[in-house]
Amino acid sequence: MYVDGFNLFRRALQGHDDRKWLDLEQLCRRLLPTFDVRQIRYFTARVRHVEGKDPRAPQNQEAYLRALGTLQTVSLHFGTFRADKRWMAVSPLEFDEAGEPRRVRVRKIEEKGTDVSLAAHMVCDAMDGIADVYFLLSNDSDFVDALRLVRERAGAEIGLIVPTSAPAARSLLDLRPEHVRHIRPGVVVASQFPRRLADGAGGFSCPAKWRRTEAPLRGEGLRAG
Repeated sequence: MYVDGFNLFRRALQGHDDRKWLDLEQLCRRLLPTFDVRQIRYFTARVRHVEGKDPRAPQNQEAYLRALGTLQTVSLHFGTFRADKRWMAVSPLEFDEAGEPRRVRVRKIEEKGTDVSLAAHMVCDAMDGIADVYFLLSNDSDFVDALRLVRERAGAEIGLIVPTSAPAARSLLDLRPEHVRHIRPGVVVASQFPRRLADGAGGFSCPAKWRRTEAPLRGEGLRAG
C-alpha cells in the first residue's frame, strides 16, 4: 500500500478532527479483508506553522507520525513543506493602465517531493517483485504512469483506493485497476487509534482537538509499539 498522505488528508480528513487519529493498519483490514497487507508506505511532509492556520498543527502531526511509528507494517517517507510568498495574477483577470495583468502577493502552500518519492518506491518495489498487488491510496492522476509501469513492466496487479466516496479520477480508472475501493466516513471513524498509545519513549495521547468526546475510550491500557 502506498499512501499519498496529503491527498488522504485533503479528501477524507480535513475539517473532521475526529477522523485524523487514523490507524492505517485498521483501515487496510476493513478495506482489504481478503488481502495480506505486508507493508504500508506513508508519504508526507512535516508541516510548519503558517500564519492564519492552527498553530498546533505541527505538534499534532508529530503526535500522529509517532502513532504511525507504533505500527509494524508502516514506513514513513518525507518530502518537504513550503510556504512561499509570490506575485500572481488575480482571477478573473484584471488589467492595469499599461494593459498588463494586475497581480497580487499571495502565499502559496505546497509539499514537494512526496509524489516523486511515492512513484519511485512503487515502481522499484514492483520491479523487485516484493508483492503480488500494489495499491495506491490517492485520487491524484499524476500517478497514472507509475501504476502503468507496475502492471506493464513488472506484470503485477494494481489496486486503487479512492479517499472519498466520490468517483475516482477518470485517468486512473482508465487503467482498469484489478481492485478499486472507496473510503467512506464510517470506515475512517471506525479505524481510529486508541486515544492513548505507547512507544519506546513512553506514553502519549491523541491531540486534544482530535478526541471524540461522544465516544467511550477503546481499551484501558497502553498500546505497545
